[in-house]
Amino acid sequence: MELKRKRNQRDSIIFNGHDLSSLVSCRIRRPIMASVTAEFEDAPGRSGEYFKRAKRSGYDLQVDMTLRAEHRREVEKVRHDLAALLWSDEPAPLYLPDDPTRYLMAIVSGSTDLNEITDDCPKATVTFHVGDPDYYGQHRRMDVSGAASFAVGGTLPAALTLTAKPGACSSWRITNTDTAEFVEVVQPLTASSVVRMDFDKEHVTVNGSVARLNIMSDFFTVKDRAHIKISSGTALLEWEERWL
Repeated sequence: MELKRKRNQRDSIIFNGHDLSSLVSCRIRRPIMASVTAEFEDAPGRSGEYFKRAKRSGYDLQVDMTLRAEHRREVEKVRHDLAALLWSDEPAPLYLPDDPTRYLMAIVSGSTDLNEITDDCPKATVTFHVGDPDYYGQHRRMDVSGAASFAVGGTLPAALTLTAKPGACSSWRITNTDTAEFVEVVQPLTASSVVRMDFDKEHVTVNGSVARLNIMSDFFTVKDRAHIKISSGTALLEWEERWL
């Protein structure tokens, strides 16, 4: 069965929290997926190569924009308004109209032709650079006491952030029981101690100060259906779905 999609000129691009649909209609040019680089090395004493790894690269996403200006006197104002909404000094969430539940982290990069917009040609091409090829989806959170099993969502492994109240103990650990990987704080904790962990940044604090960790600690990721265990107290787990 042929799948047809009716184009809606009001489809919106949302960048850095700003819906651009009131200013422009858009046509997006992007690859199906990020460029993949496969690395190999020579196999000494034999024919062929050994596979080392594959990685996805960042890429440029071009958006052709047509200004929504009914009168010539509106073109210049819309151009300035659009420039203000597109400016960011760091990557920000970019939602595209064909996938409004997931976003890319992007930043406007290179030269644009906003200055060439005129009342006779109210069009411009804007290039977003996507340095992180992953899509991000729903923000999830879960309270844990003891052992827990939960669906992670997405198609890629996700990194946890954690806020825990371990109670009084000499050490505290969170374990991925699927892989036996763990992160363990090895210092005395009190009833009022708060442990915070960022598994992506590999950073742990106790009451705001850098924590002492077991040297065997391994900041793991979770995928599909995860099984987690904490050694005492309660913890709030948070993560964002990641998608190819």
